[in-house]
Amino acid sequence: MASATATLNRRGTSEIYIGGAGDTRTRLVAAYAEARQRDFAHEAHHDAHYFPHYALRRILNLARQHADAGRTLILVGHSWGGDTALRVLKALQPRRVDLLVCVDPVPKSRLNPPPTPRNARRIIHVDARPSHPNRSDQVKEMGQWFGGTLHRRLSSADTRIVADLNHFAFAQMMLAPGEDGLSAAHHINELDSPKRSRGASSNSASSGQVK
Repeated sequence: MASATATLNRRGTSEIYIGGAGDTRTRLVAAYAEARQRDFAHEAHHDAHYFPHYALRRILNLARQHADAGRTLILVGHSWGGDTALRVLKALQPRRVDLLVCVDPVPKSRLNPPPTPRNARRIIHVDARPSHPNRSDQVKEMGQWFGGTLHRRLSSADTRIVADLNHFAFAQMMLAPGEDGLSAAHHINELDSPKRSRGASSNSASSGQVK
């Protein structure tokens, strides 16, 4: 993954992916984040990072560094990673996150519920509602029985995407279209489009090239 100590491009975008309880074994989110990083291997302005759900302090340190550098900041959390993303978001105040994506989030504790997101410029809630549940959905239901639901915390989401997918189908949920036909992955890519355009224009001008 990209080094957190590298010199940061202030026009850049940082995507932070947070895995769920079993992601160190299933690598659902880790593999997705690594694929994103490979896509950005030759782009100094864009990076992606992965963390397990229990690495709150490390996530917060990286997010603060990148937010203070003026980068566009995107938080994506799956399952228990959604709970962690909400806690990171609150701890970042008064800094703001440009986009928060909670993908079928599951809270960790009824006694210590995650906070309501208040400092995200845009919030997307992807909610898995499979017509054919499997074992991963049973695991989710058990987590919700113990921890409660995050739906109330995310009731103010700008976009809610209901996906006929199973809880472990993280990559597919990122591509699932909402009512407007746009997916979470599309919204993430759109955030970076203006920066790509400005960067290309700047490079062309400085090199004397005519487009």
